[in-house]
Amino acid sequence: MAFSLQLLHREDFERRTLRALAGGAAVGVLAALAQRVGISSIDPGFAVVAGALAGARPVLGYSAALRLALAVLPSLPYFFDAADPVPQACSGAVAAALVAWAGQGNERFGKASEVAAGAVAAGALVPVGMYVQQVLNARFFSHGGLLGALVGFSAIALFWSVGTLASHVTLHMDPVESRGGTLQSTLSGEAKDLVGRTLTLYRQCLAVTMKMAAGAGRNELVEVLRKMAREAFNLAESHAGLEAQLQSVAQGDVDAQVKDLRARAAATEDAVARRQLELAASSLGEELNRLDTLSRKRERLLAQLHAQVALLERARVSLVGAAGTEASAKGAQAAQLAKRLASLGEEAPPAPEAEAAPRPASTRVSS
Repeated sequence: MAFSLQLLHREDFERRTLRALAGGAAVGVLAALAQRVGISSIDPGFAVVAGALAGARPVLGYSAALRLALAVLPSLPYFFDAADPVPQACSGAVAAALVAWAGQGNERFGKASEVAAGAVAAGALVPVGMYVQQVLNARFFSHGGLLGALVGFSAIALFWSVGTLASHVTLHMDPVESRGGTLQSTLSGEAKDLVGRTLTLYRQCLAVTMKMAAGAGRNELVEVLRKMAREAFNLAESHAGLEAQLQSVAQGDVDAQVKDLRARAAATEDAVARRQLELAASSLGEELNRLDTLSRKRERLLAQLHAQVALLERARVSLVGAAGTEASAKGAQAAQLAKRLASLGEEAPPAPEAEAAPRPASTRVSS
């Protein structure tokens, strides 16, 4: 079975990294000011805390609690007697765990695996960032100054934020499941719920199938289940594409423009001008018809997606029923189920063909 790495919520990570850089740069400014008043250095851990505070996007209702925790808990490792960079690494791990748990945005809490992965990776990369800061100071900014402090502390915040990328990575053993998870994260509304239901049903069906005896029959059954799930994902992707097209054009505005052009054509007395306005209204009218056709096609795709999810429901019921029989352990039973489920898939109506958009009529008039 093929392994697949899936990156979730990439936009959240990118925004957090930019904000963390700003937080590290702010600490760099403070470090430069402190150097002017006689304070020789500021602990690199401040860049981590500032980056976490700037980059975190708390879940609704947890803003004050999360920011208070980020200001206090990362300082706890400094109370233990340990040499650098151990306190800074532990501080970075604590900050990354808090951000992965309740600071990634999208009104969601991180899973335990995401929190652990982000904490370990960020804690490991903070010492790397500190080393980079030392190298930069030794080679390019030996006399200190504002620029050296900005670059150095920003580098620490950057390495910490890159470490939090581990909380966005998920390992899948099934490419179909990986595709469904990626698709679900990009959709919204009813289509997202249906894709989520498809994923749940696919996992349940696959779990029952893998309990059967290994052989050609079970392999055939797995392929049928994958095909059914892929067809549902294809419908969801097509629906999302049409949804994006329709949202990019306000159908009501086009309708209003058509009515306005027709009113102007009726009011003008010049024949050429009237002909131009009528042709313009006709062209927009054809565009309005095309939008209406796309809207109907979107509704058909959503209905087909409902039907495909219903087929997976029937497949799950068939598999659960077969699992309770003695014959379920035999390869012949798996092959028979595969044929039955394949015939269920053939009952579904085919996807609607893409309809060619009508070409608008020319608006040129020969005088």
